[in-house]
Amino acid sequence: MANTDTVADPTATNFFESLLELFQQAHNPDLCEAQNILLRRLALQGDVVGSRVPAPQNITEIGGYLNLLRESKQEEMLAQVLAGILGVAGPNPPLGWTPPRPPLRMVPLANDRPEGASQGAIPLWFMVRSDFYSALQQGRNRLHEQGCVLPLSASGRRLPPALSLGPAPTDLLPYLGRCLELVPATALNDPAADLLALVRPTDTTEAFRIAARVLAPGSVPVLASDWDAIKCDSSSCMVVQITGGEFVPVAPILASAGFYSPTPLPEPVTILSTEWTRLTNCTGLIRGKTRLGDELEQLYDTAEIGASVFATMLSWLWDGSTFVQP
Repeated sequence: MANTDTVADPTATNFFESLLELFQQAHNPDLCEAQNILLRRLALQGDVVGSRVPAPQNITEIGGYLNLLRESKQEEMLAQVLAGILGVAGPNPPLGWTPPRPPLRMVPLANDRPEGASQGAIPLWFMVRSDFYSALQQGRNRLHEQGCVLPLSASGRRLPPALSLGPAPTDLLPYLGRCLELVPATALNDPAADLLALVRPTDTTEAFRIAARVLAPGSVPVLASDWDAIKCDSSSCMVVQITGGEFVPVAPILASAGFYSPTPLPEPVTILSTEWTRLTNCTGLIRGKTRLGDELEQLYDTAEIGASVFATMLSWLWDGSTFVQP
């Protein structure tokens, strides 16, 4: 009896193993979409979904099928058949279920990580919603032109599943891609050397504001001035004076991108205080009209929303500070 066993091509095997590992570790939107396309194509191949008609025996029968599809105005299926005959990839998106992609997504943005004591605490990347991306980058560029940096932190969040233990989160804005945080380790240690500081003009009673320290002269000069700044340790905070300091308030720059600090700005009480680092973007949220479900659909597909703890909260309305049950 002839040996019908075949020996796999090791090069092809290594290629497909590497491809499989790549897709298993997919974390950015493009790789995830490629993964979905491959899975849909596998589900729709003839050896997985059995054909209800015998394979064509000759070119005449193939022509008959093509004519039938053309007369039935099945243009996408016709393209798939031709792709199968020629052995090339079919149209994209392929035939079958193709859930609509949300209009927005979270995209990575490289962080500002200058050398110094706080560099190790600054993440390499942070995630920002795609519709906020350009304005935020433009704002950071304005700071860079003045010799400053703006270390930020934010990660993409999965919706908590409906079966998760405990109540639904009360802070919903992070799940809508509407929150960023300043990296706490970049301030409050030594205002004269930190990347960020909480400052106010010396000998005034103005509220403290978040400012970026000029690290090196930029293309846009910054005037030196005298400042009061907050310095903290593990048990308390104190006000120190900085003579001839070069600081740039970040609030106007962040506001141009739609991000705002709490008002009034919470003053820290120890080095561990982080309330002052929170930035929120409520652009487009209309009091009494914007529904939580509409906001979730900007970032998540229907199946993910339906399986989350927010599935019963889709009709909740924005009240100016959070979403509440109508």
